Amino acid sequence: MSIKLDPTTTEVYQSLFSKFDNSDITYQNFIKRLATYHFQVKAIIQDILECRDSMETLNELNEKGRAKISQIRDEMEALELYGKDNGDPKYDVEVEAQRHQLANLLKEFKEANITSLFAIEKVQREELLKGGGEESTLRQRKKKVDRDELLKMSSGVTEQLLSISRQLADTTQRSQVTLDSLVSSSSTVHGTQSELQNTASTISQSSKLLTKYGRREFTDKVIMFFAFLFFLAVCLYIVQKRLF
Repeated sequence: MSIKLDPTTTEVYQSLFSKFDNSDITYQNFIKRLATYHFQVKAIIQDILECRDSMETLNELNEKGRAKISQIRDEMEALELYGKDNGDPKYDVEVEAQRHQLANLLKEFKEANITSLFAIEKVQREELLKGGGEESTLRQRKKKVDRDELLKMSSGVTEQLLSISRQLADTTQRSQVTLDSLVSSSSTVHGTQSELQNTASTISQSSKLLTKYGRREFTDKVIMFFAFLFFLAVCLYIVQKRLF
């Protein structure tokens, strides 16, 4: 299988491999396996786009593609479960990113099948229009039978594409639910931050008041000390006058 990647795909997988610097070995292994499966599906999509042989070949490529997509889903579920057990928010972010990439991958897979299906039908139609005479008539009859089989296979592919569309819709819905959950969590965090800021402001004001009352208490003690000294001085003065 040959792999032809566009610039967008290259950027996506560069971002995947840039995560390998993380010290979490389990996290790195998840990312590596997902990146490998994505590359393999991309290669199958490219083969589907180049397929002009027959519906049998197209169906075989579809089977391989669906198997790899199933592996991606299983790996994503394992990543999500491990992230919940681990409690690290980076796993939630990674699962959401992987869901978005899978949705794009399913879309490319569907479009490639449609493109290849139309191309095969066009080739079959052109072959039916070629030739002449008795040999051509026999060939046309055979092509007619092949075309009936092609139509049956096309119906099967259409059902498969509908299944992929439903899976894509399900993935999009789950992504929306996750996004709503993240928005709700973000609102809660902002609310908690505001409460903490208010609490910090109250504590700061209380600290200032305590400092002010402390200074006042010290001043009152100094005043009382000097008043006591003045009282003693007056008492000594009175005693001195009476005795002498």
